[in-house]
Amino acid sequence: MNEPSAPRIDPPAQPRDAATVVILRDCEDGIEVYLVKRSRMVDFMAGAHVFPGGRFDAADASMEACAVRETFEEAALRLDPAALVPWVRWVTPDISPRRFDARFYLARAPEGQEPRVDGREATEGLWITPAGALASWLNDGMLLAPATAKCLDALRVHRTVDEALAAAAKRPPPVMQPLVWNDKETGRAYISLPGDRHHPVREDALGGSILRLQLEAGRYRPVKAH
Repeated sequence: MNEPSAPRIDPPAQPRDAATVVILRDCEDGIEVYLVKRSRMVDFMAGAHVFPGGRFDAADASMEACAVRETFEEAALRLDPAALVPWVRWVTPDISPRRFDARFYLARAPEGQEPRVDGREATEGLWITPAGALASWLNDGMLLAPATAKCLDALRVHRTVDEALAAAAKRPPPVMQPLVWNDKETGRAYISLPGDRHHPVREDALGGSILRLQLEAGRYRPVKAH
């Protein structure tokens, strides 16, 4: 494979602050996450399964407040801001015309509350294991963004919610900024994540096995990093 060619936009768009909550609960098979399916009418990641979240609003007092508000609006869950555990920051690649600096938090599902989608931005919601969601994605079921797929991949190692929350609390949230590039020989488009040899950050601090994805027929597929 030849050296990659990275598309450029000069200057890159300024990322907008955003917050996302990965809601977890224990189940017989380990842990489950709550995913919502974005409406096909929205202008960003239409039809994809994502974690509840959205853009920081001027009225939000903090990123945690943004995370709590967005989770209530999209999933009807009332979270305690103090229960949010910072986990990872995803920054949209430089070449994207719309960019976000999204803080991802982990949170245990509140007892006595059942999630419910708003029916506008999100049209359905479901509890699913990280492995189950990834299997659906690989079998052309769910549509997942690279960040969502990588997060699910990283969560697969945890057997309980307590274990996942404790692991996140032990370290500062790593910054994950995907690198988009084209292979000069084949013309194929790839996304490299930290830990891939084509990415300037050589350590994958989030975990999991996905380091590179290929965009093919409108879907992202994990591929082996050669």
